Amino acid sequence: MRAWQQQRQRASGIWDRARLRRSALAYLARYAAPAAHVRHILQRRLERGAARGDEIRAGEEDIDAVLVDLARMGLIDDRAWAEAQARALRRRGTSARGLAARLSSKGLARAETERLLVDEDDEAELKAAQMLARRRRLGPWRAPSTRAARRDKDLAAMARAGFGLQLARRVIDADQPPEVGDVDQ
Repeated sequence: MRAWQQQRQRASGIWDRARLRRSALAYLARYAAPAAHVRHILQRRLERGAARGDEIRAGEEDIDAVLVDLARMGLIDDRAWAEAQARALRRRGTSARGLAARLSSKGLARAETERLLVDEDDEAELKAAQMLARRRRLGPWRAPSTRAARRDKDLAAMARAGFGLQLARRVIDADQPPEVGDVDQ
């Protein structure tokens, strides 16, 4: 029997609260995630186990109990996760719209997403737009010989990323790139 077949055999069996906890801990050891996303992962694993014919002794109340335990231990903290994600995404040049979409896709509550975005100002959005343009070599970061011909495409790229037209024009039409110190690395 091959190694992957043995692993698959070991993976089948009984799904109870202890196994859900081990599964959640294994996931959280690799990835930080909000409670809603961990809940989705655990539900999906139960469904796959049932499809394989495993014995399912756990239900929604067991998933809830595991999530409460993990939150009590500090392994799941939606607010800290959201703040870390917001910082990382902003450094990459993600717009406020893109940030909200990404956080909500992971199951973060709308109120928490709005709280994060209320704390930000227009300067943060400008810096994010500049980071995106710099990373993708748009506007002032483009070769001068092709800049005018590619202006509309650069504006479209900024719009697809979720930036408003006025801000996109401000970044793309800048005479020269901002100083390196002006845009956070």
